[in-house]
Amino acid sequence: MVSKLGGAVSKLFKRPVAGGGRRLESVAFCKDGCRSENYYNISRNYASAATTSDYVDKKLEHFTKISPTPISIAEFIERGQVPGKLSEAESYTHLVQEALVRLSHMISEMRQFPNELAEQKDYQRVLSEYLLTYTKLLHFENKEPNTKNIREAVELLIDRKARHRDTVPTMASACMDMKDKYGVSLDEEDCALTKSVQYCLDRLYLSRISLNMLTNQHLMVHGYKTPVKAQIGVINPLTDLQEVVRHAYSEARFLCEQCYIAAPQLDLRTHNLTSPNNSVSVVHVPSHIYHMSFEIMKNAMQATVNKNWDKLDELPPIKVLICQSDNDITIKISDLGGGVDRTTAEKMFKYLYTTSPKASLTKESVPLSGLGYGLPLARLYARYFQGDIKAASYENHGTDIYIYLRALAVESVEQLPIWSDTASSKISATSSDISDWTSPHSREKTIRHCFSK
Repeated sequence: MVSKLGGAVSKLFKRPVAGGGRRLESVAFCKDGCRSENYYNISRNYASAATTSDYVDKKLEHFTKISPTPISIAEFIERGQVPGKLSEAESYTHLVQEALVRLSHMISEMRQFPNELAEQKDYQRVLSEYLLTYTKLLHFENKEPNTKNIREAVELLIDRKARHRDTVPTMASACMDMKDKYGVSLDEEDCALTKSVQYCLDRLYLSRISLNMLTNQHLMVHGYKTPVKAQIGVINPLTDLQEVVRHAYSEARFLCEQCYIAAPQLDLRTHNLTSPNNSVSVVHVPSHIYHMSFEIMKNAMQATVNKNWDKLDELPPIKVLICQSDNDITIKISDLGGGVDRTTAEKMFKYLYTTSPKASLTKESVPLSGLGYGLPLARLYARYFQGDIKAASYENHGTDIYIYLRALAVESVEQLPIWSDTASSKISATSSDISDWTSPHSREKTIRHCFSK
């Protein structure tokens, strides 16, 4: 529901309560994004709110019965280039319907997040903002793709991106508040709450990545954002991996030198099995590869400097090996930053885990410093198109991080969360990846709750 409460926008959402029912709640924000004094008051116009909420609930129920349609990079290219390019009207129609489906799955799942997280104010803010976007997008469900409607939809897309820009740091804050309140312990490998939160955040952020992909591709292909030379929307058919990795290194080095006045050198090598005399290239989204490489470079530099604090003039280099085969592309990033023990290595991709370094490369320049979000998010960008990120750490020596990408665009298919009863039960009990994904695999575990308080 969207209503006016003392000059603020109130957004309606429902939360599960004991006994299986749901509690109607109203969250209010001022126009500039601040929280109003009515932030968690129940709506004064309950009857009207319930009517609007019933409509939204019916739409959520309807669209969650439709599975999101994963698109391959090859399909994104085919739809964005001549010949075969979708008209703007066709793209608009597909975008509205697919965004409604994906948002429905995301919102339905968010409403079932663990109570320990769902009671945090920052979580409630994120959920209400997505509900606001959803209700606005519903207005376009049956609108004809004429010039006026397409223009209004584009304005909504641009507004959506701005509204959800801070989703990740806001959810990080909610997680930290939950962690502080409940004293969630990560020393217990079978901590149910930690695994449930990890599962929920992976799916929330992957949904966010997919919505941004759909939005950015439409805006760039149809001229609403400045096009990038040689790209089809956000995709480069000949992404030069050396260039992207060097760019990520350069940006990470700048931050490192700001913090430490020193940074490791880069030792980059390539091996192209399919075409030995050519550099390694791939059909992919350069910004995604940059994000992955940058986060890993940042961590590698920080570990290297901290390990070699007494000899900053002789820092061991960051070594990168880029290999291309028929089916896969691997980017191996190695450092001699001392590594970590096996137990710690297993926690690298947990959202609620972070080390406490002497200094932080990201303290002022990049958000999420100290929240342990870099590697988990980087891994999601890899997994989004069927890749992955793996880590191998050697205590008192160094760490190797492997970025895996699909070499073929037709096999680089979106991996999307599907809201289902399976996902609901897993949120309350597990964190394995089975049939609640568009590209599923199964791994069941028995786990238990653990709190240090």
